[in-house]
Amino acid sequence: MNIFALNRLAVENSEVEHQFLSHAPLNRFDPTRTNVSPAIKKSISEVSAIEAIVLTVDIRRSSCVLKESIDISQYAKILDDFIAEFRTVLHYHGGWFDKFTGDGFICYWLVEDNFSEHMDTVLDFCCSVMENFRSYYYPAFVANMRNEPSGIGLSIGVDAGPCYLTPIVGDLTIIGSPIVGSVRVCNSCPPYHLMLNAYPGSRLLEGMTTICGRLSEDLAYQVETKSISTKEYPQGQVAYSVEFFRKGKRLFF
Repeated sequence: MNIFALNRLAVENSEVEHQFLSHAPLNRFDPTRTNVSPAIKKSISEVSAIEAIVLTVDIRRSSCVLKESIDISQYAKILDDFIAEFRTVLHYHGGWFDKFTGDGFICYWLVEDNFSEHMDTVLDFCCSVMENFRSYYYPAFVANMRNEPSGIGLSIGVDAGPCYLTPIVGDLTIIGSPIVGSVRVCNSCPPYHLMLNAYPGSRLLEGMTTICGRLSEDLAYQVETKSISTKEYPQGQVAYSVEFFRKGKRLFF
């Protein structure tokens, strides 16, 4: 390899390291550094496939929230606070942030081993985000609104499978069919529902002896197989709905 190729590679590696700061989970002992394994770095540099669990998070009826807001700058501040907390909690759970989509987010976990443990982390994160939105951010939005439309809340869709991390227009981006799948099932979710596409749902149930699982001493979940109608599959497709319970009491819907 000649000196020009080495210099180009050094620049590309430097740019990727810089992009990690916006997307990758942080080192718990030193938040100024990211926590990215050598295997993941190698996959990114070689543009090779990495298994990922992808989440699409949508704020339902966000256009109505914006339209009814009394103070647009206050609306933007609440949204900014929510995004900031979302990313902090995501990074604490070892997740990667992809992008803010205007009324939601795309994020993901890169799976190097033990898919079921990653799914437990994902479910715990989803419950935490929905609880935070309902208990703090939703009331803050309502306090800034002239009228309160019905149907406001978070919907979350999850899919998994091989993905690629690569810079697009200078920004590290995840691409692959699980992004499409997570958007598809998210669009089928009412507010405060979590829906898993067929692959992650079936993988989750593989490691369970019942349709119920436990994330902590007081937090449990239940999985139900469903057929949902989507744009691509109007006749229905298999998906898995997840309900959360705290101390035996159902948290949402």
